[in-house]
Amino acid sequence: MPKFLFYTGTAFCLFLALSSAAVALRDLENGTPVFVAVGGVAGARAAWAVIVALLAGISAAAIFLRMAALVAARNLFAAFVSVFAVAASVGSLVWLLMLQTRLVVLAHDGTAAAILRPLQEMHLAGCLMLAFFLSLSLLGLRPYFRIQASRFLSALVFFPLPLVMLIVVQELFVAASSAPLPANTPALVVFYAVLSVLFFAIAVHCVRHRYLFLEMTNLRELLDRRINPTGPGIGDALSFRA
Repeated sequence: MPKFLFYTGTAFCLFLALSSAAVALRDLENGTPVFVAVGGVAGARAAWAVIVALLAGISAAAIFLRMAALVAARNLFAAFVSVFAVAASVGSLVWLLMLQTRLVVLAHDGTAAAILRPLQEMHLAGCLMLAFFLSLSLLGLRPYFRIQASRFLSALVFFPLPLVMLIVVQELFVAASSAPLPANTPALVVFYAVLSVLFFAIAVHCVRHRYLFLEMTNLRELLDRRINPTGPGIGDALSFRA
C-alpha cells in the first residue's frame, strides 16, 4: 500500500472521528441537523466540504480494502463481504456528493424550493444507503478487528448496523424526516457517537500497526503457525502428507 495513501487515509479516519463527534454534539445542542447547501450559505465553503468528503471517503476505503486483503487468509467470506460493502459505500458516497454538488449549484443560483425538493428526497435516501453500507463494511471487517485489534473494537462494530435499521424503521413507521437529512433522533446521535469511537480507534490502530499496511504481506506467513515461527507451517504439512 502506498505510504501517501496510507497516511492520508489514517488522517481522514481521525478527521471523520472528530467530525462525527462534532455533528453529534451540534445536533444535541441545536435539535436539528444542518446541511450547508439547503437553508445555508452555498458558497466556497460548501464546495470545499464536498471535495474534502470525497477525498476522505476514498482514503478511508483504501484502508478498509487493505484490512479486507489481510483478513482474506483467515476468513475469505468476510473479505468478499467487506470488498462488496466498501465498493458499495464508495459508490453511494460519490452519488451522494454529486447530489450535494447539484444542490449547491441550484441553491447558489436561487432556484425555487419546489424544484429542489426531489433532489432533497434523493439526498435523504442516499444518506441512509451510505450509512447502511458503511455499517456493513465495519461488520464485515470484524474478523480483522478481532485478530489484529481488540475485543472491544470487534464488539463495537456490531452496533452501527442495528442503529441504521432502527433509523429506517422510524422513518417507515414513526415519522418521516424532512429532507435532505434524517431527523435528529437518539438513534442518530448514538450512531454518530459510535462512528466517532470506531474511526478514532481505527486511526490509532493504523498508526500502531502501520507495518501491516506499508510492508509487503506474504500469504504464506499469515497461514503459518504464530506459536513457533521456525516450525513447519500449513504448507509444509500439506507437502509432507503428499
